[in-house]
Amino acid sequence: MGLTPLKKATFLLYQNEREEFLAELQGLGIFHISDSRDSSLAEEYPDLVPDADFHDVEAEEIFKGLEGIIDILKPHSKGAGILGQFIDIKMGVSPEDYYKTIKNFDPDEIREINSWEEHRYHLRNKLTELEEQQAFYGEWIKLKIPISELESLETTSIRFYKIKAKKEEIEEKFKDTPVEISIIYENGLLSGVLFVIYKGLMSKEFEEILSDFDAEPVDFPEDERTPREIVSQCKTEIKRIDKEISKISEKIIKKSEEFNRFLIFYDYFRTRILRTDVLNKTLASKEVFFIEGWIDEADTPLLEGLVSRHASVDLKWTEPRKEESPPSKLKNNKLAEPYEALTSLFAYPRPNEIDPSPFIGIFFGIFFAFCLTDAAYGIILVIAGFFLMSKLPEGRKYLWIFIVGGIFTIFAGAITGGWMGDIDRLFPQLTNFRHRFMLFDPFEDPLKFLYLAFGFGALQIGTGLIISIKEKLRKKQFLDAVANEISWILFFIFCISGYIIGSKIVTYLSVLPLLMIVLFSWRSNSWIKQIAKGAFTLFRGLVGFLGDILSYSRIMALGLVTAGLAMSVNVLVELISKFPIVGPVLAVFLFIGGHLFSLAINTLSAFVHTMRLQFAEFFSYFYEGGGERFEPFSFEGKYTRLQKQKKEV
Repeated sequence: MGLTPLKKATFLLYQNEREEFLAELQGLGIFHISDSRDSSLAEEYPDLVPDADFHDVEAEEIFKGLEGIIDILKPHSKGAGILGQFIDIKMGVSPEDYYKTIKNFDPDEIREINSWEEHRYHLRNKLTELEEQQAFYGEWIKLKIPISELESLETTSIRFYKIKAKKEEIEEKFKDTPVEISIIYENGLLSGVLFVIYKGLMSKEFEEILSDFDAEPVDFPEDERTPREIVSQCKTEIKRIDKEISKISEKIIKKSEEFNRFLIFYDYFRTRILRTDVLNKTLASKEVFFIEGWIDEADTPLLEGLVSRHASVDLKWTEPRKEESPPSKLKNNKLAEPYEALTSLFAYPRPNEIDPSPFIGIFFGIFFAFCLTDAAYGIILVIAGFFLMSKLPEGRKYLWIFIVGGIFTIFAGAITGGWMGDIDRLFPQLTNFRHRFMLFDPFEDPLKFLYLAFGFGALQIGTGLIISIKEKLRKKQFLDAVANEISWILFFIFCISGYIIGSKIVTYLSVLPLLMIVLFSWRSNSWIKQIAKGAFTLFRGLVGFLGDILSYSRIMALGLVTAGLAMSVNVLVELISKFPIVGPVLAVFLFIGGHLFSLAINTLSAFVHTMRLQFAEFFSYFYEGGGERFEPFSFEGKYTRLQKQKKEV
């Protein structure tokens, strides 16, 4: 358990073997590449910092095209099923199929598919324009002559308006004026009106009368066709474009049957780009690249074997510079390994820190279980976790966390009587079964639950103090360990022992560790400052311990919430089931849907709050984090994952 020992390595890589060597190194996935340009070495040798970044122009251009193709084909592909709608599921590909697919890559195919979509895009825009044109002229289709002929009259002015008024009202307003009116169409309260106004007459009066209406002027583009001809030609062109769009769509749908092939292409070129990006972390001359990084000591034979196959690559094992710290690679047994995922959510340990993952594993499942407190929900979590295990290999760590939490939840639910809440309300025959394992009812005796939660808190905080003592002793910080953690532990032992056995002498002994805290928890050249800071440490510690212990009451609170929500669902089911005819059917749907909702919302709450107890309360006693994560240079597929194969030296 703890951090994996790492060795530092440097490469001198010549330009002629750059692509092949980096591809093989990436395939191994064992070497963490450091950013040499952000180190003292770059300051020492500024001439080795390239003026411009390296780019794989070909890969970037093809990758951009593939991004478009993924968007084009994805709506027509089979996808990853219902589960894939909620979770990104990567497609497993064997190395043989992967490289066989890449070998058959044709860049012209990418350009062709994108050209289809580009053409379809322009056709759809044209289609929209035609549909708008058809709708516009369709209202004025009763005009028998081209608009251009009306506008070319010498003695009259032709105007078109859309007016929110009835035909009779418009004619009444203009009946005593020398303005000719023609109502072209009526659509509810909206009328399309053609006005013929003799030039030089009535212009001002016309505007005044028109202002009494809600009128919108209509400007027709110059066209020698009649509205009917325009509409007819629009319909013909719309049909033609629809057919052309359908043909393109059929080709795209046909191509989407090979969607997975394009996902492989996408990840391949993404990998090539990442390979080039690695060079932007290195120092380089015109012919040679200087690469630094870290590797697990157990993998050094693999790296040496790779280098031996490349004559122009020089490998050296080097000591880290003073300002350098190795990245953190966690190493745990199978039981603790899943909880590395939770450690990474907080922060990776520094090289001289302990890995908290095994200690999270000790407490997380138990706390999660008593936050959920329903045995039936625990069973569902276990079944769902194992079901998803093969479908979500990237999420195995989290699934194991939920599986272990579900197993503990079965026991926690059993001893608190939680089986989908009070399931015997709906099925009285289960009453004996529900009470057979129950040790206490959280609603009838909530104090027991509260004391249990406080007990969990005291146990975990005590563990945090012991871990802190162990770490300080390992670092030879003996006085610091005695004046802080050991003194606090002795203080609580004396207080609790004195209370239990009723001995005032033992209780009075608790003053000694408090004095130790005041006198030596801080060190300073001035005794006054040292005692003042020690007194503040004592005060902060007493308040901190009280606050931290009280925080664990959330375990009881969430447990009661789960039980209460499940009981509420059962009460509603009981009431609805009494409705005639449809009642029993609705009750079944409410029972299933209600408990699924309760399971989902309470599982999320249990996970989040249990995680908070680890990060905010537990870690504060011994763990800071802030280390760099060990991230080996490897294949990083967004849509695909290479199935594992045996590594060869």
